[in-house]
Amino acid sequence: MPTITKKAHLLTAALTLSGLALGSLASAADVKIYPYNGARLLAGQKFDLRVEVSGITAGQEAAVTLDGKPVEGLVKTNSAADTVEYTLRNTSLPAGSHTLAVTGAGTGQAVMTADAPTPTAQAKKVILFIGDGMGWNTMRVANLISKMYNPANGMPTGKLEMETGVTSVASVTTSSYDSFLTDSANTASSMASGQKVLVNALNVYPDNTKDTLDNPRVETIAEILRRTRGVGIGLVSTAFGTDATPAAFASHTRARGDYAAIADQYFQGVAKPDVMLFGGSNDFIPQTSPGSRRKDATNWIDESQKLGFTFVSNRTDLLKANTNKLFGLFNLSNFNAYIDRAQFKDPTALGSFTDQPYLWDMTQKAIETLDKNPNGYFLMVESGMIDKFEHPLDWQRGVWDVLELDKTVALAKKYQETHPDTLVLVTADHAHSISTFGGYDTTKGPGDRNAVGVYQDGKFPTYGDKMDANGIPLVNTARTLAVGFAATPDYCETFTARPVFKDPTVSDGGTGYAPNPAVCSEAGAYFRTGNLPRSTNQGVHTADPMPLLAFGPGAQNFMGIMDQTEIFFSIAKAMGVDATK
Repeated sequence: MPTITKKAHLLTAALTLSGLALGSLASAADVKIYPYNGARLLAGQKFDLRVEVSGITAGQEAAVTLDGKPVEGLVKTNSAADTVEYTLRNTSLPAGSHTLAVTGAGTGQAVMTADAPTPTAQAKKVILFIGDGMGWNTMRVANLISKMYNPANGMPTGKLEMETGVTSVASVTTSSYDSFLTDSANTASSMASGQKVLVNALNVYPDNTKDTLDNPRVETIAEILRRTRGVGIGLVSTAFGTDATPAAFASHTRARGDYAAIADQYFQGVAKPDVMLFGGSNDFIPQTSPGSRRKDATNWIDESQKLGFTFVSNRTDLLKANTNKLFGLFNLSNFNAYIDRAQFKDPTALGSFTDQPYLWDMTQKAIETLDKNPNGYFLMVESGMIDKFEHPLDWQRGVWDVLELDKTVALAKKYQETHPDTLVLVTADHAHSISTFGGYDTTKGPGDRNAVGVYQDGKFPTYGDKMDANGIPLVNTARTLAVGFAATPDYCETFTARPVFKDPTVSDGGTGYAPNPAVCSEAGAYFRTGNLPRSTNQGVHTADPMPLLAFGPGAQNFMGIMDQTEIFFSIAKAMGVDATK
């Protein structure tokens, strides 16, 4: 457990942490210390130290020492009569082993170490692609659609771009501070800061206050690089701008739903990205604007331009932009799915947002902009809608966004050929319960279980017989795939792509959810009994591992079985980060 509580007969105990470590064994009082037992940080990485001692007599105090010396600068608070807290903001440790001791009201000690800086940089620039929800199985579906197999002999006809010419490959496991399961906030935080954090938290440790913005913070890789080296920082996502994954690299909060505060931190925090290209504008516009979620008059579209940003809101203007600081918002909320933007193009789905850029457009412009910084850059690119369509079990929309991501990875690999100081990484934050179990003969119509072919009757899909204008297979073809999910609510299945997205469930009028009648009334739709609690309206994340594919200098740091927190340290090693500067 991150926090260890014992009774008075346990007077003292040692806790050892890999990297930076803090922990405690308390006497009669309960003692909580953050960073947690088992944490690992870089030497010089900034963090907030916090000690909470509860169950004490009013007026009692604890003493906190590091290597036998009192910790200077601690701020003492009392959130309750029987509780005392000690907080030290923005501190760090040098490389080596250290001992933290707590005595007095609570008793315990901890042995901690901090990783030494890497002396030599292997990469000056890093492009980190995150396919939100893109586990190995999701990537496999994309491979089956995009590259397929030769029907004459079953041999593969190619690989995804993210699978081709890989320098090294890893399989990534993940977990939360408080669960073996994860959400996108704490998984992205693991990559951004090397820490395990609570579900729904962004780069903070727990504390005993109700304020979600005062939790102990830990510095992200983007903030370290900005502070120590002055590199350019870029965040790109097809999700709304303050969603968990982009937020994890430039913000700190206990609640990922603090959207307005996250937007503010983009412009007022430490990382201060030079490039921000997102879906949703609803957290950047004042409360008087239609669709705004803010509770104040802040208008970051206007304010960003006063700070030197060029603002763009459509693909046409994005492609024309030539600037050092670029801010783009291309929808009110998330981007539409790739197949809605590029294939179906249904006006009821797109609304007024008919000129949204593709992920490769945003990535290309981000690279052009960040390349102007001679110190290098860190660019995070998220394909955010993979996850947002796997949740409602619309695998076609999710997987075609993988294909959009793959085309974007091809662009980055081409760039890397002429910029050999660039490390390109492709990974995911978590997985979904998706699996391909057969082929599907669409000539028999939707929802026909007898149209599902297994083993030799699965044959080969015919994706690629027709391509869209971007060279990506059309979603509709004669022989498709039978794809399902292991963790679902009750819903109705048709096996085929629908031209307009529909949620799989609706409220049952109480505390639960029922299959969406609009889906169940479609031709061929049949009922499928779910296995999730009836209070769950969609599919959920799984504990399955995720891919990590690395290209270029420093790629050798990413291989084998990796915990997700190791991605942070491997990026730091590849870039020769010295957080003590």
